[in-house]
Amino acid sequence: MAPSLRYPSNARSFFTNQDTKSIPGRVILWRGYFQSVRPSINKLLINIDISMGAMYEPGDLISLFLRFLGKKNQPTALSSSGLPDRERLRLQHYVTGIKITTPYRTHDRNRQRLVKRLTRESARDRRFDIGDGQTMTVMEYFTQLNIRLQFPNLICVEVSTTLFLFPGSRSHIVALVWRRNPVGTLQSPTRSARS
Repeated sequence: MAPSLRYPSNARSFFTNQDTKSIPGRVILWRGYFQSVRPSINKLLINIDISMGAMYEPGDLISLFLRFLGKKNQPTALSSSGLPDRERLRLQHYVTGIKITTPYRTHDRNRQRLVKRLTRESARDRRFDIGDGQTMTVMEYFTQLNIRLQFPNLICVEVSTTLFLFPGSRSHIVALVWRRNPVGTLQSPTRSARS
């Protein structure tokens, strides 16, 4: 089987967890291998080189959010009233595209979903359409499933192409998620891009 099918990959590199290093911001550097084939006169040249890839550390979203904001062990910092829009948008930019699982779902426990955006409203306030013109809050939905939310005042995560809302406390980051960085360099999560 091709390495790019068994390991996380991008373009021409694939990455293994055999040689990793943790860096701030719940990011792990993985050793990777760059591969290319180049034609030459009467033969093909195979080039293999070493590269590094940044992956998100697996775990729960709330911990990632709090570390990014520099507010470890302060979950109220993620409440809809306590999180300024500017910080929410900065956090949203950081986590958009992360693959998460929702382990509370018994029938589809390991299904991976991509984070699309973060809501302004909390699970207690965020309403969604359930059909026939009726709406329900995210908290009411979880109450129907006999799941008590530990932090109902925190913002929610919107995933997928259709609207699925999950409180951060019920979502987990999947291992092997490639971390994008639009600037092209890794930065400290607590510093702005301009500092």
